[in-house]
Amino acid sequence: MKKMLCACLCVLAAVLTAEELKLADFKFDFKPDKPDAMYQCGEAIRFSGTVLVKGKVPENLKVQCKVQRDGLWKILESRTVTVSNQPIEFTTSLDKPGWVEVLVTALDEKGAPLKLKNAQNQMTVVYGGTGALVEPEKIVAGGPEPADFDAFWAAKRAELDKVPVTAEKVESPLPENYAKELVCYDVKVACAGGKPVSGYLVMPRTAAPKSLPALVTFHGAGVRSANKPAWHAGFGMIAMDVNAHGIENGKDAQFYMDLSAGELRNYRYFGKDDREKGYFVGMFLRVMRALDYVKSLPEWDGKTLIVMGGSQGGGQSLAAAALDPQVTHCIAAVPAICDHGGVLAGRAAGWPRFCNEHPDGNFSDAEKTVLRETAYVDCAFMARRIKADCWLCTGLIDNTCIPNSVFAAYNGIPAGTKKEMSITPNAGHNAPNFKGHAWLNQYEESLKSSASK
Repeated sequence: MKKMLCACLCVLAAVLTAEELKLADFKFDFKPDKPDAMYQCGEAIRFSGTVLVKGKVPENLKVQCKVQRDGLWKILESRTVTVSNQPIEFTTSLDKPGWVEVLVTALDEKGAPLKLKNAQNQMTVVYGGTGALVEPEKIVAGGPEPADFDAFWAAKRAELDKVPVTAEKVESPLPENYAKELVCYDVKVACAGGKPVSGYLVMPRTAAPKSLPALVTFHGAGVRSANKPAWHAGFGMIAMDVNAHGIENGKDAQFYMDLSAGELRNYRYFGKDDREKGYFVGMFLRVMRALDYVKSLPEWDGKTLIVMGGSQGGGQSLAAAALDPQVTHCIAAVPAICDHGGVLAGRAAGWPRFCNEHPDGNFSDAEKTVLRETAYVDCAFMARRIKADCWLCTGLIDNTCIPNSVFAAYNGIPAGTKKEMSITPNAGHNAPNFKGHAWLNQYEESLKSSASK
């Protein structure tokens, strides 16, 4: 650590004292020349900006700047520059609808990417940037939708309906400030596909029948326990948080680490060459069954059913809204599991990227099989079945759930359905769904206000 600090001091002598640099000390202040970051095909896109450290322009800091498109890591321009009082500028364009980004990476004294601690105390590359969109309203799913997509999911619905909606639930403690008004259950619900729905259900203790709206939340990628959504339940809602894998809740961290490194390692690729065995088919069955269970509760008002999640949870939320017509609102942040066939349209796919792109278009037979079979769990196709109000979001330096894949889903939501997109040019995979959360906050406050009258 001392050696790293000394190196940082040499590079950034103008702004440092004896304290250690942190990731939060860096600000990458870049932007496109249009505030909305929206452009037409062939139109010049101009980016400019600088890097600040603790609010000042550093001395002798070199940065590597790359301009690339459509998540392909295809470099349109690359250069290394020394940060100064003069802005760093780039001009580029795209000849077809898509996404272009500028990534700016701080370099150490050896010319390697500089790494510092983030808020979780993990060593992280110091980078930032911005991006722009070119006629994003014209982006559509890159691959073909299976002709029997609806028939496949109707068969899965029938398979699920053969399993009664029965649940095991055990009361689980809540923090003292919630325990008086709310009750929490660790719930396991019988499901098709070999695994139960597993989550925490929190709701008011003394709710009348048919009095409560419901919110079901889904998890991003990884292996972890469900959370206890007491905050949402406290506004007067049924709130259920579902873990993605039908596993036990409330275990110690090592339990989930062992699962992640063991039987669930790389789960996202399980069965990717067989539509009947794909991991996300089972996950979407659990999504449907979680909604079945919440709707079976006598306290549900029979009217309002909200689904919400980010990344993998955003994809699950889109699937929930597509596969259950009683979903009324869908808040899907940077949704994953979208546009697996983007590689067929000359761009990267969204997470989990079942298949890499080939500029020459020559995909192997095995890759063609994967693209065909995973199309049944492509949320860009799910989105075409949604009738619920929807809020999606994207960040224009997100190389996980890339903007192209998010728009492939967003544009598929049928005309006439209420939908809004939140775009943050300087954000990565942490881009906020500020329009969706603003709606939810307002809705929850209205519940609180009504209850107090």
